[in-house]
Amino acid sequence: MGRTHSKREQRNRKAILLAHFGTSFPSALPSLQNIRKEVVGAFPGIETRVCFTSNMVRTIWSGRRAEARKWLEQGVPEEILSVQGFLGAVGNLQDQDYRTIIVQPTHVYHGEQFEDLKSYVTSLQSIRTIKKVWAPFEQIVLSRPALGTYGVTHDYLDDVAGVIAALGDDVAQARAKNAALLYVAHGNDFFSSGVFGEMLHMLRGAHPGTAIHIGMLEGYPGIDDTIAEMLRREDRRVLLKPFMITAGDHAHHDIDNPDPDSWRSRLEAEGFSVEAVMEGLGSNRSFAALFTRRIQETAQDHGIDLFA
Repeated sequence: MGRTHSKREQRNRKAILLAHFGTSFPSALPSLQNIRKEVVGAFPGIETRVCFTSNMVRTIWSGRRAEARKWLEQGVPEEILSVQGFLGAVGNLQDQDYRTIIVQPTHVYHGEQFEDLKSYVTSLQSIRTIKKVWAPFEQIVLSRPALGTYGVTHDYLDDVAGVIAALGDDVAQARAKNAALLYVAHGNDFFSSGVFGEMLHMLRGAHPGTAIHIGMLEGYPGIDDTIAEMLRREDRRVLLKPFMITAGDHAHHDIDNPDPDSWRSRLEAEGFSVEAVMEGLGSNRSFAALFTRRIQETAQDHGIDLFA
């Protein structure tokens, strides 16, 4: 008689992994916590964890663990103090039987960090075991950044329109102050930042009565081009905000800083009256809620029921 085998199967729990660039500034963490709160509120039955895609930021937090008590007493969550990179976080989830994982990047757009994350996910998706039952994942899928990405399933201009809708309060603040609204985004020399130009065109179209500008720390338009345009338009009062998920290192060192090369100092040197609001986009509840929408759409695209 031949041997009989009982049916083998692995547990298949579901999880959401929020992939943040990260921040080393404790004051900027509420923006990330707000995103997490929105996601947990939308999908209360699903395990939600975070990872940081920035090697530099993770290294900083790793060094701080030697004085863990000090940081915990300052309100830093344990999850942040012991934050892992993407592969470490996924490995922990898989070890705990989370084999259906939706990876939700909170990057602003499809730049270097998202491209690397996409490569990691694609590699994990390619794993094939001799016996399918022992495959490490049932499904591991990647969602879209805030401003979307290329592809035919979801028009990125729809994602851009959703972002614009979430920025209404910023425009209203600028209008109330009779000021131009200037966002400073990180940008990227690695990949075209043309999506910001499209967003600016659509944002201006949605709010024709307000002067709106978007400048880049890296890429085009940089600080010189942005200030030149503002001088031509004769904007003299400016509401300055980072177009970044968190108001961390760049916000405090490159944008709002007394150093003569900062955006604020350069604007003031040209005669602008500047009010800086260093708050990350993640603190905007409407913006944070965009990621819950991305997660739900990605789940539907792959037949994942987040409410079962």
